[in-house]
Amino acid sequence: MIPYGIVGYGRIGQRLAARLPGAVAILKRGERLDSFLAHQPAIVVECASAPALAEYGPMILAAGVDLVPLSLTALADSDVECRLMAAARAGPGRLELAPGAIGTLDLLASAREDGLRRVVYRQLKSPAMWQLTPAAELADLTSVRGRQVFFKGSVREVARRMPNNLNTSVGVALAGLGLDATEAELVADPSIRETAHELEIHAAPGTAVLKLGGRDVPPDGDPVDYTTFSLMRILKRRQARVMI
Repeated sequence: MIPYGIVGYGRIGQRLAARLPGAVAILKRGERLDSFLAHQPAIVVECASAPALAEYGPMILAAGVDLVPLSLTALADSDVECRLMAAARAGPGRLELAPGAIGTLDLLASAREDGLRRVVYRQLKSPAMWQLTPAAELADLTSVRGRQVFFKGSVREVARRMPNNLNTSVGVALAGLGLDATEAELVADPSIRETAHELEIHAAPGTAVLKLGGRDVPPDGDPVDYTTFSLMRILKRRQARVMI
Protein backbone atom coordinates (compact mmCIF):
# COMPACT_ATOMS: atom_id res chain seq x y z
CA MET A 1 0.00 0.00 0.00
CA ILE A 2 1.27 3.48 -0.92
CA PRO A 3 0.66 5.86 2.01
CA TYR A 4 -0.29 8.98 0.09
CA GLY A 5 -1.82 9.96 -3.21
CA ILE A 6 -1.76 13.33 -4.93
CA VAL A 7 -4.28 14.39 -7.55
CA GLY A 8 -2.70 17.18 -9.57
CA TYR A 9 0.97 17.88 -10.09
CA GLY A 10 1.22 21.65 -10.30
CA ARG A 11 3.20 23.81 -7.92
CA ILE A 12 1.55 22.55 -4.73
CA GLY A 13 1.56 18.93 -5.84
CA GLN A 14 5.26 19.11 -6.67
CA ARG A 15 6.11 20.77 -3.35
CA LEU A 16 4.13 18.17 -1.48
CA ALA A 17 5.69 15.22 -3.30
CA ALA A 18 9.17 16.60 -2.63
CA ARG A 19 8.49 16.84 1.11
CA LEU A 20 6.63 13.58 1.69
CA PRO A 21 8.47 10.66 3.22
CA GLY A 22 7.85 7.26 1.66
CA ALA A 23 6.05 6.35 -1.53
CA VAL A 24 3.57 8.64 -3.24
CA ALA A 25 1.08 7.90 -6.02
CA ILE A 26 0.46 10.84 -8.36
CA LEU A 27 -2.49 11.34 -10.71
CA LYS A 28 -1.57 13.79 -13.47
CA ARG A 29 -3.78 15.32 -16.12
CA GLY A 30 -5.01 12.76 -18.64
CA GLU A 31 -4.21 9.72 -16.50
CA ARG A 32 -6.79 7.20 -15.31
CA LEU A 33 -8.28 7.31 -11.85
CA ASP A 34 -8.64 3.54 -11.59
CA SER A 35 -4.91 3.05 -12.26
CA PHE A 36 -4.13 5.63 -9.60
CA LEU A 37 -6.42 3.97 -7.03
CA ALA A 38 -4.87 0.58 -7.81
CA HIS A 39 -1.86 1.79 -5.79
CA GLN A 40 -4.19 1.73 -2.74
CA PRO A 41 -3.26 5.07 -1.17
CA ALA A 42 -4.56 5.47 2.38
CA ILE A 43 -5.25 9.17 1.87
CA VAL A 44 -5.41 11.40 -1.20
CA VAL A 45 -4.72 15.11 -1.44
CA GLU A 46 -6.49 16.88 -4.29
CA CYS A 47 -4.60 19.93 -5.54
CA ALA A 48 -5.61 19.89 -9.20
CA SER A 49 -8.69 21.99 -9.98
CA ALA A 50 -12.33 22.50 -9.10
CA PRO A 51 -13.50 20.32 -12.03
CA ALA A 52 -11.11 17.55 -10.93
CA LEU A 53 -12.49 17.64 -7.38
CA ALA A 54 -16.08 17.57 -8.66
CA GLU A 55 -15.33 14.58 -10.91
CA TYR A 56 -12.97 12.49 -8.82
CA GLY A 57 -13.87 13.40 -5.23
CA PRO A 58 -16.99 11.21 -4.85
CA MET A 59 -15.27 8.25 -6.56
CA ILE A 60 -12.20 8.49 -4.31
CA LEU A 61 -14.41 8.48 -1.20
CA ALA A 62 -16.50 5.60 -2.52
CA ALA A 63 -13.29 3.61 -3.05
CA GLY A 64 -12.64 3.80 0.70
CA VAL A 65 -9.85 6.36 0.45
CA ASP A 66 -9.78 9.43 2.68
CA LEU A 67 -9.72 12.71 0.78
CA VAL A 68 -8.22 16.13 1.59
CA PRO A 69 -9.43 18.57 -1.10
CA LEU A 70 -7.87 21.95 -1.84
CA SER A 71 -9.97 23.12 -4.81
CA LEU A 72 -12.90 23.94 -2.54
CA THR A 73 -14.44 26.59 -4.78
CA ALA A 74 -15.94 23.59 -6.60
CA LEU A 75 -18.43 23.51 -3.73
CA ALA A 76 -19.75 26.96 -4.65
CA ASP A 77 -21.87 24.89 -7.04
CA SER A 78 -24.55 23.57 -4.67
CA ASP A 79 -24.94 20.37 -6.73
CA VAL A 80 -21.23 19.59 -6.37
CA GLU A 81 -21.41 20.37 -2.67
CA CYS A 82 -24.33 17.99 -2.21
CA ARG A 83 -22.67 15.18 -4.17
CA LEU A 84 -19.36 15.46 -2.34
CA MET A 85 -20.94 15.69 1.10
CA ALA A 86 -23.27 12.78 0.32
CA ALA A 87 -20.28 10.70 -0.78
CA ALA A 88 -18.45 11.58 2.44
CA ARG A 89 -21.45 10.60 4.57
CA ALA A 90 -21.82 7.32 2.67
CA GLY A 91 -18.11 6.54 2.90
CA PRO A 92 -16.21 4.46 3.47
CA GLY A 93 -13.64 7.17 2.72
CA ARG A 94 -13.67 10.28 4.93
CA LEU A 95 -13.43 13.94 3.89
CA GLU A 96 -10.95 16.10 5.83
CA LEU A 97 -10.53 19.83 5.32
CA ALA A 98 -7.11 21.47 5.35
CA PRO A 99 -7.06 25.09 6.53
CA GLY A 100 -4.95 26.07 3.53
CA ALA A 101 -3.52 29.56 3.38
CA ILE A 102 -5.20 30.75 6.57
CA GLY A 103 -3.21 28.28 8.63
CA THR A 104 -5.85 26.95 11.04
CA LEU A 105 -9.57 26.26 11.31
CA ASP A 106 -9.41 25.00 14.91
CA LEU A 107 -10.61 28.21 16.55
CA LEU A 108 -13.57 28.50 14.19
CA ALA A 109 -14.55 24.86 14.59
CA SER A 110 -14.37 25.30 18.38
CA ALA A 111 -16.54 28.43 18.24
CA ARG A 112 -19.16 26.48 16.30
CA GLU A 113 -19.87 24.48 19.45
CA ASP A 114 -21.61 27.39 21.18
CA GLY A 115 -23.36 30.44 19.81
CA LEU A 116 -21.48 31.01 16.55
CA ARG A 117 -23.48 33.81 14.98
CA ARG A 118 -21.23 35.63 12.48
CA VAL A 119 -18.11 34.81 10.47
CA VAL A 120 -16.36 37.21 8.09
CA TYR A 121 -13.50 36.09 5.85
CA ARG A 122 -11.42 38.76 4.11
CA GLN A 123 -8.79 38.30 1.45
CA LEU A 124 -6.41 41.20 0.88
CA LYS A 125 -4.16 41.88 -2.08
CA SER A 126 -2.64 44.91 -3.71
CA PRO A 127 -4.72 46.40 -6.55
CA ALA A 128 -2.05 45.15 -8.99
CA MET A 129 -2.43 41.58 -7.74
CA TRP A 130 -6.24 41.73 -7.86
CA GLN A 131 -6.06 42.94 -11.47
CA LEU A 132 -4.53 39.58 -12.43
CA THR A 133 -7.73 37.85 -11.27
CA PRO A 134 -11.43 38.04 -12.22
CA ALA A 135 -11.71 40.78 -9.58
CA ALA A 136 -10.62 43.18 -12.31
CA GLU A 137 -14.19 42.98 -13.61
CA LEU A 138 -15.78 43.74 -10.24
CA ALA A 139 -14.38 47.21 -9.53
CA ASP A 140 -12.15 50.00 -10.84
CA LEU A 141 -9.02 48.93 -9.01
CA THR A 142 -6.83 51.54 -10.68
CA SER A 143 -8.46 54.25 -8.56
CA VAL A 144 -7.80 52.59 -5.19
CA ARG A 145 -5.55 54.78 -3.01
CA GLY A 146 -6.01 53.17 0.41
CA ARG A 147 -7.39 49.99 1.95
CA GLN A 148 -10.80 49.43 0.36
CA VAL A 149 -13.41 46.67 0.42
CA PHE A 150 -14.39 46.55 -3.24
CA PHE A 151 -16.69 43.51 -3.18
CA LYS A 152 -18.63 41.62 -0.55
CA GLY A 153 -21.20 38.86 -0.45
CA SER A 154 -21.71 35.34 0.83
CA VAL A 155 -18.83 32.93 0.42
CA ARG A 156 -20.86 31.02 -2.16
CA GLU A 157 -21.43 34.15 -4.25
CA VAL A 158 -17.85 35.37 -4.06
CA ALA A 159 -16.34 31.93 -4.70
CA ARG A 160 -18.49 31.56 -7.82
CA ARG A 161 -17.04 34.80 -9.15
CA MET A 162 -13.47 33.91 -8.17
CA PRO A 163 -13.23 30.14 -8.79
CA ASN A 164 -9.42 29.99 -8.64
CA ASN A 165 -8.74 32.37 -5.78
CA LEU A 166 -11.12 31.81 -2.86
CA ASN A 167 -10.57 28.18 -1.82
CA THR A 168 -9.66 29.27 1.71
CA SER A 169 -12.98 31.08 2.12
CA VAL A 170 -14.88 27.85 1.40
CA GLY A 171 -12.87 25.96 4.00
CA VAL A 172 -13.73 28.69 6.50
CA ALA A 173 -17.40 28.44 5.58
CA LEU A 174 -17.52 24.65 5.91
CA ALA A 175 -15.86 24.85 9.33
CA GLY A 176 -18.41 27.41 10.52
CA LEU A 177 -21.75 28.66 9.27
CA GLY A 178 -21.78 27.28 5.73
CA LEU A 179 -21.29 28.85 2.33
CA ASP A 180 -24.46 30.94 2.32
CA ALA A 181 -24.25 32.37 5.86
CA THR A 182 -20.50 33.10 5.94
CA GLU A 183 -19.56 36.60 4.75
CA ALA A 184 -16.66 37.21 2.37
CA GLU A 185 -14.98 40.52 1.57
CA LEU A 186 -12.38 41.28 -1.09
CA VAL A 187 -10.01 44.03 -0.02
CA ALA A 188 -7.57 46.04 -2.13
CA ASP A 189 -4.68 47.59 -0.22
CA PRO A 190 -1.86 49.38 -2.09
CA SER A 191 0.39 49.13 0.97
CA ILE A 192 0.85 45.35 0.71
CA ARG A 193 2.53 43.15 -1.88
CA GLU A 194 1.54 39.77 -0.47
CA THR A 195 -1.83 38.07 -0.19
CA ALA A 196 -3.17 38.43 3.33
CA HIS A 197 -6.14 36.91 5.14
CA GLU A 198 -8.38 38.03 7.98
CA LEU A 199 -10.93 35.94 9.84
CA GLU A 200 -13.47 37.53 12.17
CA ILE A 201 -15.44 35.21 14.47
CA HIS A 202 -18.39 36.20 16.66
CA ALA A 203 -19.53 33.46 19.06
CA ALA A 204 -20.66 32.92 22.65
CA PRO A 205 -17.13 32.21 23.96
CA GLY A 206 -16.00 35.60 22.64
CA THR A 207 -15.04 37.52 19.53
CA ALA A 208 -11.81 36.57 17.80
CA VAL A 209 -9.88 38.10 14.91
CA LEU A 210 -7.14 36.20 13.10
CA LYS A 211 -4.81 38.05 10.73
CA LEU A 212 -2.29 36.32 8.52
CA GLY A 213 0.10 37.92 6.05
CA GLY A 214 2.16 36.29 3.36
CA ARG A 215 5.63 36.53 1.96
CA ASP A 216 6.59 39.56 -0.06
CA VAL A 217 6.20 38.55 -3.71
CA PRO A 218 5.73 40.32 -7.06
CA PRO A 219 2.15 40.54 -8.37
CA ASP A 220 2.62 37.50 -10.63
CA GLY A 221 4.75 35.56 -8.16
CA ASP A 222 4.13 32.25 -6.45
CA PRO A 223 4.25 32.63 -2.65
CA VAL A 224 4.97 29.57 -0.52
CA ASP A 225 2.19 30.05 2.02
CA TYR A 226 0.64 27.84 4.69
CA THR A 227 -1.32 25.78 2.13
CA THR A 228 1.38 23.18 1.55
CA PHE A 229 2.33 23.09 5.21
CA SER A 230 -1.25 22.60 6.38
CA LEU A 231 -1.33 19.48 4.22
CA MET A 232 1.97 18.30 5.68
CA ARG A 233 0.52 18.60 9.17
CA ILE A 234 -2.49 16.44 8.28
CA LEU A 235 -0.32 13.76 6.72
CA LYS A 236 2.28 13.75 9.49
CA ARG A 237 -0.39 13.52 12.20
CA ARG A 238 -1.53 10.25 10.64
CA GLN A 239 1.75 8.66 11.67
CA ALA A 240 2.46 10.61 14.84
CA ARG A 241 2.39 9.01 18.30
CA VAL A 242 1.89 12.43 19.91
CA MET A 243 -0.93 14.40 18.26
CA ILE A 244 -0.36 18.16 18.08
